[in-house]
Amino acid sequence: MYIHRISIFFLLLSIRVSGQYFSNKPSSEILHEIEKLQNTARVLYIAAHPDDENTRMITWLANSRKVTVAYLSLTRGEGGQNLIGSEMGDALGVIRTHELLKARKIDGGLQFFTRARDFGYSKSMEESLQLWNEDSVLKDVVQIIRMFKPDVMINRFPPDARAGHGHHSASAHLALRAFDLANDPGYDSGSVAKYGIWQPTRLYWNTSVWWIKDLDTAQVGKGKLLKINVGDFYPYLGAESGELSAYSRSQHKSQGFGIPASRGEITEYLQLESGPSSYRDLFENLDTGYGRWGCPALNRQAKAIATTFNHERPNLSIYKLNEFKKAIRQCVPEHFLTDLSKKIDELIWLCSGIYAEGVVQSPVYTPGDTADLQLTFLNRFGEMIYLRQIKTGDTTWVLNRLVLPGQKLTFSMKKRFHEGISQPFWLKNKGEYLYLSDENFTGKSLDPPLAVDLQVEVEGAEIWRKIPIVFKYNDRVKGEKIQNVKIFPKITGSIHQRTIYKVFDDEFDLSLHLNQFSALDSLWIKAVKSDKIQLQQDSLFLDQNIGIKTYRIPLKGKITGSEAEEISFQYCQNSADTGNPLLTHQWIEYDHIDKDVFFSDLSVKIIPLLNDKIKPIRIGYIQGSGDEIFQILKNSGFKVSEISPENTSMISFKNFDVIIGGIRLYNTLKNSEELHELLMQYVKEGGTYILQYQTSGSDLKIQNPGPYPFTIGRGRVTDEKAQSKILIPDHKILNTPYRITEEDLTNWHQEIGLYFAENFDSRYQAPLAWADPGENPQSGGLIITEYGKGKFVYTGLSFFRQLPSGHPGAFKLFVNLLYLNQ
Repeated sequence: MYIHRISIFFLLLSIRVSGQYFSNKPSSEILHEIEKLQNTARVLYIAAHPDDENTRMITWLANSRKVTVAYLSLTRGEGGQNLIGSEMGDALGVIRTHELLKARKIDGGLQFFTRARDFGYSKSMEESLQLWNEDSVLKDVVQIIRMFKPDVMINRFPPDARAGHGHHSASAHLALRAFDLANDPGYDSGSVAKYGIWQPTRLYWNTSVWWIKDLDTAQVGKGKLLKINVGDFYPYLGAESGELSAYSRSQHKSQGFGIPASRGEITEYLQLESGPSSYRDLFENLDTGYGRWGCPALNRQAKAIATTFNHERPNLSIYKLNEFKKAIRQCVPEHFLTDLSKKIDELIWLCSGIYAEGVVQSPVYTPGDTADLQLTFLNRFGEMIYLRQIKTGDTTWVLNRLVLPGQKLTFSMKKRFHEGISQPFWLKNKGEYLYLSDENFTGKSLDPPLAVDLQVEVEGAEIWRKIPIVFKYNDRVKGEKIQNVKIFPKITGSIHQRTIYKVFDDEFDLSLHLNQFSALDSLWIKAVKSDKIQLQQDSLFLDQNIGIKTYRIPLKGKITGSEAEEISFQYCQNSADTGNPLLTHQWIEYDHIDKDVFFSDLSVKIIPLLNDKIKPIRIGYIQGSGDEIFQILKNSGFKVSEISPENTSMISFKNFDVIIGGIRLYNTLKNSEELHELLMQYVKEGGTYILQYQTSGSDLKIQNPGPYPFTIGRGRVTDEKAQSKILIPDHKILNTPYRITEEDLTNWHQEIGLYFAENFDSRYQAPLAWADPGENPQSGGLIITEYGKGKFVYTGLSFFRQLPSGHPGAFKLFVNLLYLNQ
C-alpha cells in the first residue's frame, strides 16, 4: 500500500449508467427522501418471479407511508419467455434482474433474491419445493428476514392452487414458515450469529377478487382484513401512485407487462395471515418512529430537517443531517444504525450538489490491466468542500484539498484492475435448480460496479463513497451513453453454430471467432473432443507477440458414430501448458436497462441424424419475438431465408415450400391480419405454414390463427419427462422422413409445450398427446389440417427450447413437419 500526498484531485459521482444527462436528483425528490427519515418501519413483500410484485402496493408504501420496503423475488425469472429478444435461460435471468432493479428505482423499493432458479412453469407447490430443496430456499428466506428485519411481511400469493403456479404458492408457503422460524435461535445458527433472530409483527396476504371472487368485504375493520386506498398524488414527484406504479411495472418489458397508468382511488386488500389483529392499519400499535428504541427526541430532530429544507439551497441541510447522524449513534441498534447511516450519507451527498466523474478509455479490460483514469470534479454549490482521500485498490491518495464554490478540477491517474472477470455472482456456480453461490451473497441483486473509494468532507460531515468507473461515448441519435467498465478474460470466442444436426452428410464447417482483449506472447487454441469427432486441426498456433485482435478461424470436421458429441475449446500460451477454458461472452443491451455482460463455456453440440430421404427444400422464416430455430436450421444445412413481415407478398411466398411463423408472431406484429390473410392464401395454393406458439392474451392481434376455427388456450405440459400418447400412429408426421418413437417425445428440456390449441374444428388432426402426472392427456400441442392444396400446422410444443438444447427427437419431429406436404 502506497500513500501519496498531493494538493489537487477529484471526486467521482455515482452516475446512473443508463446514459442520462442528469447528475443529481431534483430538490423535491431529495426532500421526499429526507422525509423518510421520520419512519423506521420496514416491509418485506414476497413472491416468486420478476413481475409478480404488486408495484401499486410497493409504490404506496415507499412514497405515501414512506417506509423502507423491499421486494423478495425467489427467482430471477430465467425459466420464463422473452417478448423482446431471443435470450433465454441465463441471459433472460440477467435481463429480468435488471428489469426488477429499474422498477425499484421508479417505485422506491429495494430488491432481494434467493438462490432458487426459475425452472419453468410448475403446476404444483410440492414439485417446486422438491426440486428447489425446500430447506435450502427456506434458509435463504429466513436469512433475508433476519438481515432486513421487517416489521411487516406481505405475500403476493396464497399458499395453495389459487396462486396459479407452483412457484407462486411455494413463495407464500415459505414466507409462512419463515415468519416464525426467523425468531427461532435453534434454526440456522450461521445467520443467527451474523444477524441475530427477528420476529416480524404481522404477515399479510395481498388478496383481491382475483383469488377470492366473493371476497367478504364486510370483514374489513374486524381485525383480519384491511381495505386500503393506495391512489395518492405526490406533488413533489409530479405523479400519482398509479402512474408511478404503472411505469414501474412496465419495466418488465421482456414479459410484455406494459400497463396504462391508473389515476384516482385504487383499492388494495390485506388479509392477516399471522400476528395480532389489525383493525385500521397494517402498522397498528407499532411505534414506527425512534421511540421504539427509547429515543423519541430523534422524531423531532428528523422532522425539523424536513421542515427547514430549502429547495434552492439543499446544501443548507447538510449540517443538520450530520448532527442527526451523530445523534442516532446513541440509541439506534447496530444493524439499523448501519443502514440509516448509509442513507444519511447518501442524502448528504445529494444535498452537496457535487458533480464528478471517472472515465476510462475502454469499456473492457482484463485482469491486471492498468487504465488511464480521467477524473473531473465540480463544486456546484456555495459550500467549502474538502477532498480528503482516494483509494484505488493499490494506492491511497491523501488529498486534504479545499475546493471552492464553482471550482472545477481535473486530474489523470492510473487504475490497475485486480478483479476477476465480471461474471454475475449467481452464474459462477450453478446447480440445476439452485444457484450455489456463497451465502454471503444471499439476498443480493448484482455485483457492485468497479469503483474507487473517495472520502469527502462538507459542513463537518465526512463521508466515504464508492465511485463507479465508467466508459462514455456519444450516440448521434441517443446522445451521451454511459456504461460500467467490465473485466473480460484475455480472450473470448464465439461460434454461431452452437447446435448442429447433421442431416445431409457427416461433415461440418465451423467458424470460430476469437476476440483478444489483452496482448499475449503467443496463443494456442486447442479443441477438446472425443475420438468420434475428427478435425483437420486439433490445435492451432496463431502468432507470436500478438496484440489486441479479432480472428476468424474456419474449422472443418467430421462426426462418426450415431451419438451426439460436443466440442469445447481451451487456450494457452504454450502448447505444453494446461489450457484455460475458452469462454464466450454475451452482452445484454436494451434501452430500458443498464448494459451488462455474462460468460459461458464455448462449446458446439453435433447431433448425427443422417437421413437420405431428406431432400433440399426452400424454407422461409418469419421471426416473432425471437428464437434460434432459423439459425439452427441454417446450421444444419437447410436452405432457409428470413422473411421480413413488413414486406410480404404472394409472389415472395411462392419462392418457399414451407414457411415457419416464429413464437409470438401474432402477438408482436402490427400487421398480423394482413400477413395472416396472405399466408392462408399461400397454404390454399399448396404451401405448408407452421405456426409456433402464440399467447392468448389481449395482445393477440388476430381472432383465428388458422384456416378453420380454434382458440389458443392456457393448456401446457410442464413435466419435461411426461410420456406421450400417440393418437394417430400412421400419421405422416410420425413416419417420414424420420420414424418417431415414444422415446423421441419425452425427456425434453424444461417443458413439453405451452399455449396449446383448444376447441379446434373437426377438420384438424391431433396425432399426439401428453399429460402431466395426475392429469388427463392434452392433444392441442400439435394440430394439423389440409387447406386447399396445402397444410397448416399450429404447435405449442416448445421447439424453441428443444432445438437449441440439442434434443434429437424434437428435431426429428420438427423436420417431419417441414416435409408434411412434400
